[in-house]
Amino acid sequence: MQKIDAYSIRNIGIPGLVLMEKAALSMEEEILARFDQGTSILIVVERGNNGGDGLALGRLLLARGYPVTIYEIGGVSKASDSYMTQYSILKELGIPVRNTLPEEDYDVVIDGIFGVGLSREVRGIQREVIEKLNSGCAFRIAVDVPSGVDAGTGKILGTAFRANLTITFGLLKVGLVLYPGAACCGEVVVKDIGFPEKAVEAVSPSAFTYDPSDLCRLPGRKAWSNKGTYGKVLIVAGAKNMAGAAALCSEAAYRTGSGLVRIFTAEENRVILQNLVPEAVMTTYRHEMEALDKLEEALGWATVIGFGCGLGQDPLTEKMLELVLKKGQAPLVLDADGLNVLARMKSRDEAEESEVIKAFAGYPHGMILTPHLGEMSRLCKKTVDEIRESLIPTAEALADERHVCVLKDARTIVCAGDGLTYINSSGNNGMSTGGSGDVLTGIICGLLAGGSPPDEAARLGVYCHGLAGDKAAEEKGHFGLLARDIIDMLGRVLP
Repeated sequence: MQKIDAYSIRNIGIPGLVLMEKAALSMEEEILARFDQGTSILIVVERGNNGGDGLALGRLLLARGYPVTIYEIGGVSKASDSYMTQYSILKELGIPVRNTLPEEDYDVVIDGIFGVGLSREVRGIQREVIEKLNSGCAFRIAVDVPSGVDAGTGKILGTAFRANLTITFGLLKVGLVLYPGAACCGEVVVKDIGFPEKAVEAVSPSAFTYDPSDLCRLPGRKAWSNKGTYGKVLIVAGAKNMAGAAALCSEAAYRTGSGLVRIFTAEENRVILQNLVPEAVMTTYRHEMEALDKLEEALGWATVIGFGCGLGQDPLTEKMLELVLKKGQAPLVLDADGLNVLARMKSRDEAEESEVIKAFAGYPHGMILTPHLGEMSRLCKKTVDEIRESLIPTAEALADERHVCVLKDARTIVCAGDGLTYINSSGNNGMSTGGSGDVLTGIICGLLAGGSPPDEAARLGVYCHGLAGDKAAEEKGHFGLLARDIIDMLGRVLP
């Protein structure tokens, strides 16, 4: 957004003060719609452009008859030119700007302290003021980004304003979506203040998300079709007495449109899986030799392969994964124990690149890796905290033209080696429950079976998984949400 702003001003010629005035007008519009004229408002600013937005807003609201107090912290040594212009306008109009924080209570507090350019830790008087504002009972509104949130990463820079509402301009910022910054934003409203499309195209933002209009990207259904039209999904899942993961993954694949699902699992799981997912074809094994023989045949049958849910990390899982990497003839979704075994194999073979690791790197049919932070830690040899601090770079490092990375967290990141980053915006904390990841794997497999390419299947899978989770939370609540509730709601969110 900083680049878009600069391009609009320098290359296109839109005066910065025009954009500032439109930002103030857009905030005024939101406040008029939410609060009546008797609402007391405190606007707190520093002397940068974010503060200039706050000064302009104060002038507009005073003209509307709102009781407004403006407080300038004054901890910044040099004021921006735009801020000084807005300050001069207030001075000419006789509108006072206070230099001490008022002690009285206000109905609404508006944060115009720091904007998207903040990159240092908040200290001193600004920190004291932010924490004082957070301790009050007023409704809190942030201008563009809550002060103290890194707009590019979502990191909290020492402290941050905790907003009930964030009014941001032009485009959504990454730091308003990723945690922990997202937790400081409250409701986020994106306002158009006149950045030309040419400026956006010149900068070419690389991060994006989906909304319900993107469901048009789902693979279509044909009137003249049969089960073979919608693919054959092989789910290699479920070690002995671990039938649940296989069931959730398989049913999710069916609920996302797969024509035929085949579960490849230990013999001990047969009866329970036939009861839980009677639509699925069953292939079971009793011992290693039988498993490898039958798996090779099943790989020739499949048009999509899902591997790893509840599979365990014993030597047989390693041998089955090796077989899949060498003999698989379809897009592969690698999850859970598949990823853990892969990490172990990579660690063991890093001194000399083994045939298995070469097969992984060169898998020709497309592969989607779906690690949560713990699994990613084992794959890339970083701590969970290190990954959490750098979600996007970590996902980008694992992705390339053959491998799509779905890095699962409160905001799941999808990278496909093309320089674009999908940040998921659906879902809720009720989905932090056992089996939720197995459901996601099944959904992605179902979309692959329907004809979506791996990168799109990953993005849509994550988004639809979150939409179904949101619908389930509406009906079941966040505390009581189960993975199978997500499956049940897929039919309510898919066309």
